[in-house]
Amino acid sequence: MKFLFLILTLSWSCMGFSKSLVDDLEGLGANKEILKRARALSPHRRVRVVQNRSVDRNLRFEFSVNYGAIAGGDPYLETSSLGGQLEFHINPHWSVGMRYYDYSNALSAEGKRVFDYAAQNALVDPNVTVPELDSPFNSLFGTITWYPIYGKMNLFDKGISQFDLYLMAGYGKTETEKGLSNSLLAGGGVGLWLTQHMASRLEVRYQNYEDHVGEGRSIDWVTFTVSLGVLL
Repeated sequence: MKFLFLILTLSWSCMGFSKSLVDDLEGLGANKEILKRARALSPHRRVRVVQNRSVDRNLRFEFSVNYGAIAGGDPYLETSSLGGQLEFHINPHWSVGMRYYDYSNALSAEGKRVFDYAAQNALVDPNVTVPELDSPFNSLFGTITWYPIYGKMNLFDKGISQFDLYLMAGYGKTETEKGLSNSLLAGGGVGLWLTQHMASRLEVRYQNYEDHVGEGRSIDWVTFTVSLGVLL
């Protein structure tokens, strides 16, 4: 009898505790303070804060110098570039700018072979001709750049740096030994923002112009550029 009474007492207590727990859970919605705090814990807002850009590029200028290795173009010339870039970052997604490139030219292996042959045989063979060249001197472009993708990376455990993948296009003029020509460029790259005031870029782009050999030839380049600059 005592055992039966003990069982009934425990059962009644458990039922009472369960009902109290259910009532408390159902009443959470009525507690405005708890509900307010719960709504404040927005997963989307927390992700945006964690992944926010660490380097501010709203209404800022970027000045940089760059070096470029050039592939393609006139088969008798090897060309490289040294230049400068001015970029105005409207916001983290868009920038407009100006780019200047100064070109260094040298004869390629094929060019040396052809010119050496012409120099050695000009007196013997009157039909030997020297190819006509029109070396590029410099280019000036206006550009627009779009930065659709960004992320962060650990630099040798020394700090976190921000990078952006970007696409760009531009129009300008190229000066050659014999005149001026319209030029187009298009490409993309990665901008690595090391600190709030230091920037670097790795870029590959297509670039063309028309030289003044014969009736004019379209010269097409692929340029690989590395740059280092400052953000103001």
